[in-house]
Amino acid sequence: MRKKPKKIYHAYRGKPRWKKALLWGGAALGTLILLTVASVWLLFRQELAIAGTIRPLGRGSPAYFMEVKGDYFFEEFLDRGGASSDMEVSVFLSKKISKGFYTAPVGDYREGCSVLSAVSAEGFHLWGRNYDWTGSVPIIVRHVPKDGYTSLSTCDFQNITGSSQALPEGMMNRMLAIAALYVPLDGVNEAGLCVADLEVNEGGMPDPDTEKPDLTVTTAIRLLLDKAGTVEEALALLEQYDIHPSGGISHHLAISDAKGSSVSVEFTGDGFTAVYTQAATNFNLANGDTSAGGESAEARYNQLMEFFRSGATPTAENVKNAMSLVSQTDTGWITQWSMIYDQANPCVTWYFKGDFVNGVTLPISLDGSGR
Repeated sequence: MRKKPKKIYHAYRGKPRWKKALLWGGAALGTLILLTVASVWLLFRQELAIAGTIRPLGRGSPAYFMEVKGDYFFEEFLDRGGASSDMEVSVFLSKKISKGFYTAPVGDYREGCSVLSAVSAEGFHLWGRNYDWTGSVPIIVRHVPKDGYTSLSTCDFQNITGSSQALPEGMMNRMLAIAALYVPLDGVNEAGLCVADLEVNEGGMPDPDTEKPDLTVTTAIRLLLDKAGTVEEALALLEQYDIHPSGGISHHLAISDAKGSSVSVEFTGDGFTAVYTQAATNFNLANGDTSAGGESAEARYNQLMEFFRSGATPTAENVKNAMSLVSQTDTGWITQWSMIYDQANPCVTWYFKGDFVNGVTLPISLDGSGR
């Protein structure tokens, strides 16, 4: 009878079951983390791309730079009827930036500013702007919309955070800074359109309620920089909307273009009046009372008009000197930034805190590097 072969038992040389479990568990956890990271990236990919462009402007300036390519939901914002208050803008942006997880405030602000528009002997548009306040965290935004004009604009980050101590650093504040696209205080686009927001000290800006869609003053500035190439186009766009106050104050807009046309848009009743002028400060020109905005506003306006009465040659340097003369340094209100634009060299130069020697120049349409 044939014998059965003996069974030979070998020692188990594989991993113990508990080690296998750990390996499988680690692999599963790693996969979950990768999937989570991928999901977060897909959900916030636009925001992360924009936040990644934020950097200190450098060269001793207190400003930051941010670049936005595409409209970042601005066309959707317009299609939905815009917004009649800063809070409505905040709610819209919170849903987009944080996907509803966080509500970003848009703070109140006040300002006392000056604007000058001139044409050089060679026919080029020159423009100067001072933004005056007690403190600021400037963010310069280059916007490259899909359908529209590339522009450079300035936002005060404290109008988003409510604090002059908060900086657009760290991921949370970088995400908040994306809202700067919707709250510009001034800017210049590649067509040569220049827009600046100025407070009207005597108050009285109406809060219209017609059948038109709505825009706040700052979102109106974004619309003009994106869509308007001339003063006429800007006025035609504004006619299509009810324009509401931003920051709890009254405003007017100084708008000028490459042809040298320059107006102050003053909001009255359910619309506005466009007053053709080469200078503006903090009172409505349509009223004809230069003292209505107070002693400082009147003095700055008269000083700017002296630029033309004196027969000074309109050059970028002389416009800078004129803005220096009306800058504020010892009144409690400080000129936070000044902008000089020369159409002959399509760049914008910023000067900060009354320092008109050390400026930072950025081209409107390139990659954000200064020169």
